[in-house]
Order: sequence, then structure tokens, then C-alpha cells
Amino acid sequence: MRSIRKEHVQELSDSLAKELAPAMKTSVDNFTFELVNTQFFSAGQETLSYPFVEVLWFARSQEVQDECASIITRQVKKIGRYDDVVVVFQVLLQESYYENGIHF
Repeated sequence: MRSIRKEHVQELSDSLAKELAPAMKTSVDNFTFELVNTQFFSAGQETLSYPFVEVLWFARSQEVQDECASIITRQVKKIGRYDDVVVVFQVLLQESYYENGIHF
């Protein structure tokens, strides 16, 4: 997550995981939230940016992806009263993802 306040990410790490888990048919303990500190610039000036949420996951259907994007957007807008929220999904290949030296 980028351009979201630390306390908002901390709260989302609970509420968002609880709502996304059933939509993705996975358990809550499969979620990790990272806050990336970033700075944005335009025309030689530092600027503010809208929240940007990057989701790394194993591929799911378009229907599930749409549902998850909606859940994330709604919760981020609610917690921070943000006008715009960007959600980007990055698909991980199971054969390229290793946990303790073993791929999925």
C-alpha cells in the first residue's frame, strides 16, 4: 500500500483480511499488508497522491478479482475518506513462488 496513513493500514490489516478471505476462499492468516513509504513529484514539486494498493496473488477469476477490488476500494475510502483509490493485481505463478524452498 502506498499513500495511506500507517494507522489506516494497521486497521485495514484486520478488517480487510476478514472480508477478503471468504471472497478469495482462503484463510485470514494468508494475508500480509505492507506500507511502502513513497514520495510523489510533478512539475518539479512534491505532490500528494491517491492511495495505491498493489495485490500480489495467485490468479483468480475476473468475478473474484472484481469483488476484491470493490472490497478494497470501499474499505480504503471509508477509513481514510479518500476520493480516489487505485487497485492493481499482480499475478504470481505457483511454480515461481517458493515457501521454505518448495514451490506451490
